[in-house]
Amino acid sequence: MTPSITAPTQSTFALSHDDRSVVGSDLNAAQKRWLERFALIAIWLLPIMVFTMPTAKFTTAWQPLDTAKLLVLFLTCSGGALSLAYVRSTHVLRRVLDPLTPFYLFLGWALVSVLWSPLKSVTIAQSGGLVAMLFFATIVAIVCTDIERAKRLLFHLCSMMLVANAVVLMAYVINPEMSGLDRGRIHSGGDGLIHPTAAGATASLGLLLPVMCHWIGGYAWAKRFMLPCLVIHGAVLVLSNSRTALAMGFVTIGAILFWYSTNRQRATTIFAGSMLLVAIMILDPGFEMASSTADVGTQFVSRGQSGEQLKGVSGRGELWAAVWNEYQKSMLLGHGYFVTSETGQLHVWHETHNYTAHNLALQILASTGAIGFLLFAFALLQVFVASLTLGKGDANQRHFLVMILVTTIWFLGWSQLGDSFLGPIRPESILFFTFVGIGVGQSTRLLAPPGHHSSSANP
Repeated sequence: MTPSITAPTQSTFALSHDDRSVVGSDLNAAQKRWLERFALIAIWLLPIMVFTMPTAKFTTAWQPLDTAKLLVLFLTCSGGALSLAYVRSTHVLRRVLDPLTPFYLFLGWALVSVLWSPLKSVTIAQSGGLVAMLFFATIVAIVCTDIERAKRLLFHLCSMMLVANAVVLMAYVINPEMSGLDRGRIHSGGDGLIHPTAAGATASLGLLLPVMCHWIGGYAWAKRFMLPCLVIHGAVLVLSNSRTALAMGFVTIGAILFWYSTNRQRATTIFAGSMLLVAIMILDPGFEMASSTADVGTQFVSRGQSGEQLKGVSGRGELWAAVWNEYQKSMLLGHGYFVTSETGQLHVWHETHNYTAHNLALQILASTGAIGFLLFAFALLQVFVASLTLGKGDANQRHFLVMILVTTIWFLGWSQLGDSFLGPIRPESILFFTFVGIGVGQSTRLLAPPGHHSSSANP
């Protein structure tokens, strides 16, 4: 039986009744209740955006799921706008908008780039996703000026990622090709329920999040997530065969377990590893079994690619060169948000598409130019600097800071070979902007005058 998982509070959408813990001193009860419920609903609705209708061949025809995704995007954007308008005269909104202003400037530039984009529908659609995520991050920042509400959002985020990959795993059991985890379907031009890279990222972060919440935050509910997350996310991570997701999960989770374990636990682990090596040498002196196991591991990591293909980062070298050449045609303005070429069509890998750069920095450069890149870099820097102030806060805030730093390391690695948290909305982007909101929201508590922020006392 899977261990039961219960929310850290009375009910799914329950709010704290501790008068000392408030979202903002100038928000009334109705505003607090509305904002938190909107954030929770968004966390559970937005993952729909990652799924696609399984098809044997690539198609641009409108699918039933596209209608649902368009509705979710509209509800998130319009609901976010109404929610922010609802609290427009509050001090807490002005405080959280200050560190987020560069992000909104980048959003404005992305919207302006529609004017010269060769694929206006693509630029408008992807800008709409950025609007939704920035509204979401702003509301999360307001909600997360309260520590207990921040913890509650992390609980729902962890639950959402677990459910999302449980759906993918069930689809794989029913039909491996339909699930999207079978990369052969993508290579043949078809689509599955989800792209294996997106599933791998969700699995990697789905394992990392409860580990952070348990080992760093010390949240009681996180321990109950360990077994189901290990089973579901672990299976999806292996089946998706996403090497970057696997590597970043190993690095970040391994670092947490090593750093937060006791000296005795470290010594026990090292001793067990040593005994395992001794046993292998005794039972397999010729290392024949070890060699066969290593061959299986090599085949898994290489995914059948040659050494030359791996040196070219699975063909990304060719793609990066093509995108860089296109960037040089419009270095200042770019070609339009999430359009990487002058014509909107790039011929790479024997096919012509509007390819993404598979590298976050190059994607921003090619699509928004040097102007957009500088705005984006400043936006990230502003949020990061604001989050660093949590190191001067209480224990809970320092825990949040460590989580943000670990998550930053994960995304730094992930961004080298993918578009990361920008572009199509995925669970990984929801997690990223949730932590943006937590970092900004908690930092405003340290900057607010005495008597104008929530209590940092533990419940």
